[in-house]
Amino acid sequence: MNPAPDWPINWVESATSSSDLVREAAAAGAASGTGFLVGEQTQGRGRRGASWSSAQGGMYYSLLLKPACPATEWFGLAFVASLAIREAIADCLANETVGLKWPNDVLIKGRGKVSGILIEVSGDNLIIGTGVNIAAVTPIDGARLPAAAIQDCGSIDLTPRQLAESYRDRLARRYGDYVHNGFDDVRTEWLAHCLHKGEMMRVHLLDKTITGAFMDLGTDGTMYLLADDGTTHHISTGDVELIGTV
Repeated sequence: MNPAPDWPINWVESATSSSDLVREAAAAGAASGTGFLVGEQTQGRGRRGASWSSAQGGMYYSLLLKPACPATEWFGLAFVASLAIREAIADCLANETVGLKWPNDVLIKGRGKVSGILIEVSGDNLIIGTGVNIAAVTPIDGARLPAAAIQDCGSIDLTPRQLAESYRDRLARRYGDYVHNGFDDVRTEWLAHCLHKGEMMRVHLLDKTITGAFMDLGTDGTMYLLADDGTTHHISTGDVELIGTV
């Protein structure tokens, strides 16, 4: 795989979050592809305002994109990023099934969530923040999925820098493909790695919770959920709770 030397990874020992550093760099005119890898985040965050445990030993990496595609197509970059980090993690875990949960969480089957992605828009910039548990982490009370880590699967010699570089290279390649080819191939690959096709879930929206079965991924990234009452919902945002074991 070709490296991406024009996407620099800057190391910072401690910060509120890697995405905060990217936001500051974007305001100062940083180039697309600029990234920050942080040893420890003091205010790590996930989707919908959730906190992300960010002690030493994980990969906390955010990068700046100035997408070379219309804003109406930016939604697909969350799926592009999830495929890139899934591939990088799976490359380290040959004996595990590493799959995806809508919209962009990465799970180790039978263990739990190993990675999450937070996409933030800042003007004409897109910030992709990615956290991966490498060393074992402390369980979080009230989490909808147990936390898993790469080293839960054995003694694996992997540094945050190594994983960030592997992810960066895969993301750079996939980003270029997406700009030229659109969402169709991304959708097909994402569905191939989805761990909950046809499975029951609860989707927590701002004003209600819907229980149903995941049926498909729309061409606009929405989830098609067949609810208990037979209604099909097209959901663009929500907190997904899987029912049963994945």
